[in-house]
Amino acid sequence: MRSSTLLRCLFVIVSASLSLVPVRANLGETLAQLKAHMGKPELQQQPRKDLAVWLYEVDDGQLIYNVTFDAQGRSIAEGLRPLKRASFTKDTAMDFIQGQIAPFRNSKTLLTVKPGEKYQFAGQVFTCGEKELVIVDDTVGVMIVWTQKGVPSVMAVTAAMVKQTH
Repeated sequence: MRSSTLLRCLFVIVSASLSLVPVRANLGETLAQLKAHMGKPELQQQPRKDLAVWLYEVDDGQLIYNVTFDAQGRSIAEGLRPLKRASFTKDTAMDFIQGQIAPFRNSKTLLTVKPGEKYQFAGQVFTCGEKELVIVDDTVGVMIVWTQKGVPSVMAVTAAMVKQTH
């Protein structure tokens, strides 16, 4: 009886630690740095060296953590979303967000945008959508968007990524 209780406790601890692993990544890290604390990616496209993907087990499925790299090999976009019907909780999204803003949490130019409000990032004007949380620091060059409707996801992008796609 004791060993089964211990096994259940260990399972909960391991499951919780696996679901929290993605928050340890930060924009600007290299693939080698990401591998050091996240392990080997599940998928690293051979013709596209600018993309790596990790999978993380949660209680009822998997989360996908994808990273896009610039020509110098530094991450310029990172995203987290559920695979199929996996649970994507507020805690999971907030852990990702808190991890991403940690390096500039005390910035005086950090802004949380409300739905319907316009904001500027990387020389472009955006409008925060309904059921979105946007945290942006145009001076630092980082934007985080948590989309809560449809398939929920959270992503962090640098100004370089936005400029690259436009």
